[in-house]
Amino acid sequence: MAETDTDGGQAALSGPGGRAGRRLDRARLIVLSLSTTTPFFCVFSAVIGASNLMGGGEVTRTFASRGPFPADLALSAVGVLCSVLVAYLSMRVIRTRIDRPSATLRRDVALSYLALLVTVGLLGPNPATLSVPQFWAASVAVTGRIRNKTGYAALMLAAGVTPVLAFAWGLDAPALVTIAVLLAIFHVFVFLVMLFSNVAIIVLWDAVTEAHAARHAQARLAVTEERLRFARDMHDLLGHSLSALAVKSELAARLVEADPQAAGREMTAVQHLARDALREVRTAVSGYRDVNLAAEAEGIRAVLAAAGVRCTVVGADSDLPAEQRSLASWVVREGTTNVLRHSSAKRCAVTLRRDRGALVAEVFDDGTQAGGRDGPPFGNGLSGLAERVASSGGALTAGPASRGEGFLLRAVLPLPAGTRGGGADAAAPPGRPTGLDSGMKDVTA
Repeated sequence: MAETDTDGGQAALSGPGGRAGRRLDRARLIVLSLSTTTPFFCVFSAVIGASNLMGGGEVTRTFASRGPFPADLALSAVGVLCSVLVAYLSMRVIRTRIDRPSATLRRDVALSYLALLVTVGLLGPNPATLSVPQFWAASVAVTGRIRNKTGYAALMLAAGVTPVLAFAWGLDAPALVTIAVLLAIFHVFVFLVMLFSNVAIIVLWDAVTEAHAARHAQARLAVTEERLRFARDMHDLLGHSLSALAVKSELAARLVEADPQAAGREMTAVQHLARDALREVRTAVSGYRDVNLAAEAEGIRAVLAAAGVRCTVVGADSDLPAEQRSLASWVVREGTTNVLRHSSAKRCAVTLRRDRGALVAEVFDDGTQAGGRDGPPFGNGLSGLAERVASSGGALTAGPASRGEGFLLRAVLPLPAGTRGGGADAAAPPGRPTGLDSGMKDVTA
């Protein structure tokens, strides 16, 4: 189970169309959308400032609006366009922190600050415009160390406080100092609040990506451990036998001329050793194929849960012959792998039950299979599974469940005469359709 289930789960988690891969893409889009808040308010505040909507009189009118018509409109438009550039470059900086393409980080920060200076130079000292530096700093400060963040805060204060001081330069020194200190405190407070909001979103994104990478590593490690265990077992089984075969055959080659009868005895011993080694290998491989359905079910439930699918299993602890248990495990594996790779299901139900001298294995999901009802023929996975089931005298069917709600994979496997027992069906899990739709198809080998 380890290698097959782990590979299937890993493909579902990390493949291009995997469920977890799609969820990670959606999470990235959500993080980027939430991170656009501060760049958006850069433009919004500039537009409010250019309109002088927050102006209480001559004191808070923008510098651009103090010019003659139509120069005032042109300068205000330039200020708004520069705020758009600030927002765009700030968003590029945030994407650098999320996606880590850091080649243009310094250039983007420098250009965004130049555009910010033009914006506040034209649209200050309107209070709405003076909040643009706060949004800019909260965007670019998500990158870099504490030293960089301190530098961005200093640049923010320079851009946000200077227009007010330039307009109020005629006041006495104590008044200028008071205004500068109050504005600096206000700017720093708002900057920290917005910065913590952006950083919290990005830290959450880091946790998601790290968990995604850890899941990949865990799947790869499980596959590697299973391969190492198989290689170690084969070495232990064959190492001694092959060494003995080499020694015996070499001795027989030396005795061919001196003592042909002894050479013949040695070659007979070589034959017995070879047969014993072959028997041991077959026994080991049979042990690998003799699966524990209960353990299979737990592994499958864990993989589906990791992909966000709620799974119920009924009848996995039934006492079944080894051949039917192995075939049932393949049916369950293939069915759940299809749920992960080709379906948008939220629920999956696995049922194993005896019915009139046969074992019925069903995998139902409530999603829509890729291609729908009229989609392409069954793929290699189901075709190979159909060959396995047909070789044991069984039948495999797959298609839409009753009323077209979901998809059902069913295998009917004949049981040996001495193990058939009663014919009562196991209860179906809640919410699983019990009938088959007319679109149900036999899977041919």
